[in-house]
Amino acid sequence: MAPTGPMTMQTPREWFFASKTKGMSLGLSRVNVALEALGRPDKKMDCIHVAGSNGKGSACAQLVAGLVRAGYHVGMFSSPHLIQVEERVRIDGKSISNDEFNEALSKVMKLEIELTFFEITYLVSLIACHKAGVSIMVLETGLGGRLDATRSADVVGCLVTSVSFEHSEVLGDTIEKIAQEKAAIWRPGVPMLIRDPGSARIRNAMREEAITARFYNPEKSTFMDEAADLAEVMCKMLGYSFVRRPINWPARMQFIQGNPNYLIEAAHNPSGMLRVIPEIAAILPKKWSLLFGTSPQQEMDQFLSPLDWLIKSHPPVEIITTEPQDGRYPGIVEPIEGIMHIQNPVTAVQSFTKKTDLILVTGSLYLCGNILSHLGLNADIV
Repeated sequence: MAPTGPMTMQTPREWFFASKTKGMSLGLSRVNVALEALGRPDKKMDCIHVAGSNGKGSACAQLVAGLVRAGYHVGMFSSPHLIQVEERVRIDGKSISNDEFNEALSKVMKLEIELTFFEITYLVSLIACHKAGVSIMVLETGLGGRLDATRSADVVGCLVTSVSFEHSEVLGDTIEKIAQEKAAIWRPGVPMLIRDPGSARIRNAMREEAITARFYNPEKSTFMDEAADLAEVMCKMLGYSFVRRPINWPARMQFIQGNPNYLIEAAHNPSGMLRVIPEIAAILPKKWSLLFGTSPQQEMDQFLSPLDWLIKSHPPVEIITTEPQDGRYPGIVEPIEGIMHIQNPVTAVQSFTKKTDLILVTGSLYLCGNILSHLGLNADIV
């Protein structure tokens, strides 16, 4: 007899996107079971684990670029994505294909283990990169460190970038507790580099979790140069060659030439905004415009304060606010009172009317992704 009811079989992609409804669930038990079932692909590559409040993605990108230029075959797992989910998994700086992602996704689905969206993408990255013959795998922590899924990997080295007060509802109500959660990616016997937090109290808290860690204070420079310093020192500690040159890391001080030019910067939390605004101010032309949009912030006033200084000290010819699309949370409606607000980012960026030499896009990684997609650009590291 032919079936009378509707088919309920999910495709791997349907199963994958349905996992978004599970939300965030920290812990290593599920992913450890999955890794064992998959034959521990992490143990077949040299994995480097990177955590931090700001700069961890940039450090990962610098590691990948410097190692690839030195002749290594390098994989990378990062989150979130700017344009499409495949870019969470990169091989030699380039996103894997839709087919490669689907093939690895099918293997994870067949495990029949309840997993979160983040855990699935992490496992997909290990499967796809191992299959591609990657020798070094760079893993970016999602949230915190101690209980993040990436903590399950067998690693050869660990790196912690700058630490700031964030996700206090999950990581702890003091900067010391948050720093400890990130330092807890340390594994006994594994080299670990920590960007010096500049405070003996925070340093001591981190040392409790990472007994043998080396603290390093990079020379004061740009955000990307500091990330390159950390990557270079980490590679030296691990005995890897590293070839340093400027890189294009999408949505991080990314300059796009055109008419007008664009500067895309995903400063998405108070400490990130505070750090990057002076860099932006130093390169702004006289005529510039601002497109700003943000997801909810615990400290919205603190987040907006550096931007407010920029607007007052270097007045833009035009400001439009918008609402980032495709993020975990809906964008804030009218984040700056009294400013023209257009809900859709693409409509917003097309609505500037005054002559400008540069449009600055900032406030949200997702907003940056919306605009890069509109401009027809990808998210490869070059």
